[in-house]
Amino acid sequence: MPKGGTRRCASISAQPGRLVWYTTNRVAGWCRRDVVEGRTVVSLSPPTEHRTIVVVDVAEFTREDRTLAHQLAVQEGLYDVLRAALAAAGADPGGCVIEDRGDGALILVPPSVSKSELADKLPDRLAAELRRYNATHDPAAQFKLRVGLHAGDIRRNEHGWVGNAVVLACRILDAEEAKAELRGSGQLVAFIASAYFYDEVIAQDPASAPESYRRIDVSVKSYEGHAWLRLHGGGWAPSAVAVPDEDLLVRDLFPGDDLKVLQSLLSGVETARLPMIVSRATHSAIPVPRFRSVWDAFLHLADVNAGPDGIPPALEFLALLAADLGDDNAAELAAWVAQKIHNLRRTGEQRERQAVRIPLPAEPRLYLMIMIELDAIDDSQCVLSWWRQDDPLEWPPLRGGVCELAVDELEQRIDDVIVEAEGAWSDQAISVALEFVVPRPLLQIPIMSWRKEHRSGYPKPLVYDYPLALRSLERMRSAHWHRLWRMRWDSAADDNMSLRRIHPYGSGETKENPIDAVLSETTWVGLVMDEPPSAHPDPSAGPDALTAALRSGVPLIVWHPRATAEDLRELVGHLLNGGDIGGVPGRHREAHLAATDHDLVRDLVVLLDDPHRKIVPGGSLSPTSSGGAK
Repeated sequence: MPKGGTRRCASISAQPGRLVWYTTNRVAGWCRRDVVEGRTVVSLSPPTEHRTIVVVDVAEFTREDRTLAHQLAVQEGLYDVLRAALAAAGADPGGCVIEDRGDGALILVPPSVSKSELADKLPDRLAAELRRYNATHDPAAQFKLRVGLHAGDIRRNEHGWVGNAVVLACRILDAEEAKAELRGSGQLVAFIASAYFYDEVIAQDPASAPESYRRIDVSVKSYEGHAWLRLHGGGWAPSAVAVPDEDLLVRDLFPGDDLKVLQSLLSGVETARLPMIVSRATHSAIPVPRFRSVWDAFLHLADVNAGPDGIPPALEFLALLAADLGDDNAAELAAWVAQKIHNLRRTGEQRERQAVRIPLPAEPRLYLMIMIELDAIDDSQCVLSWWRQDDPLEWPPLRGGVCELAVDELEQRIDDVIVEAEGAWSDQAISVALEFVVPRPLLQIPIMSWRKEHRSGYPKPLVYDYPLALRSLERMRSAHWHRLWRMRWDSAADDNMSLRRIHPYGSGETKENPIDAVLSETTWVGLVMDEPPSAHPDPSAGPDALTAALRSGVPLIVWHPRATAEDLRELVGHLLNGGDIGGVPGRHREAHLAATDHDLVRDLVVLLDDPHRKIVPGGSLSPTSSGGAK
């Protein structure tokens, strides 16, 4: 290309001063041919194009509570909002130029789109689409917008669109007064119209609501002037908890007529799994109160914002409810939900949820896991913490609380934890199991004889109401043992259990080889110990059976304080009884309930660890936790 920014045209007329069309491998446009001192000079001069200019910026895009994931969600949401609003306002997004500006966008609307129609419809449509987006996202991903409106002649070169009109639109968008007023208001959008756009378009059409704008001064960089400001989309605030009966989510997603249809569909609907369905709809992210009806549960969830995929918990609740009901009414409800998801443009996200959604089990079970950790200095003191499951398909739950106490106070404090959990489960018709994660020195605690409801004056054994499982704190903490643990458990889960997979430790041939070498064979998923494990084993005394079993991944370990090897093997055979390994605690409970006072099964200790129900010591506390047992 010749110096001075000139370029030869593909075809040039002989007449000086004539504009001709040129094409190159990089750009296309108009150029001017001139004759200067007998030489032909061709200078580029792109033609001007008159466009309506809309400049958009996300207010406070980089505020502190927004992570990168939130910023990505905001950017994606911005373009969804813009495309929907432009289309509804009569400006086909495909016919507009939309340039990304990181936390905003430059939109050039073609002259064929009426400026008056755009000024009339765009404010309402932008506010509606933004309200819909915010209602389905958590607070850190919600946003407000500033929108600059101008019109003028601009040019395009190979790098983009330029012109004083674009510069002016960007300057008024940065007006400090507009930023401050939007920040301190409950409005969603600040529209800032240039003096030209207001005088020539908005003020000339009552439908554009010129009375809703007020004049503001603008002083940005080298620009000094004025513009016209309108705050729009009121009644919204970025909060995870909305005001009942006035909630914009309900009014926007579920208008009055839709709510009437939905209420008729839910009238008289009952399910014993209501708390579980609510918990699944919110991914256990919020406390689940008691509901008098399915309709009350829906109204409660309508006040809750959606997660990252943009599907409101209220709609997920209705989808799960329809799947649980499985009748003609459910089919109509499912169709209603599908239409709402389609309106939100979240059909793809809903299909992804359905693909990984596990059906509600026919016989679900909830778990209360109780962990005991000994004090590092005084082993008569311990730390008690607990995890309560409210949805049988959600794991792990949040930690319910933590407290320090003496070891001899454990039974009483655990009683309080169980009573509190039962209060939370009072609306659920579902079985419950208790699991105790304890350190090695406490493996002898008599959980099968522990009682609950001491405060009533008539306590009863825990085993009367629950299957009880003893678990190893050492194994829970030792991630380097978990791979083998999972392998052993999964191999046992695929097989009906029998004594052929339970190693009878204590026989003569076993003593000839180290127990950890014997248990390295993947056949073994259980170990019957010939004596109770020592609370503090002596490493110099040789292989320790319990440690060998834990680090080899053997999930089932059994011992008895006084039974003979033959009696113990018979007891274990009854526990297995050809069933699955996960059913051992239930069969242990049945045997215990059927036993007389002198039966050996009453003192049988069964340690059973399921690797699919792990918890992390010191994990996050539930938002409803008081931090200690009451």
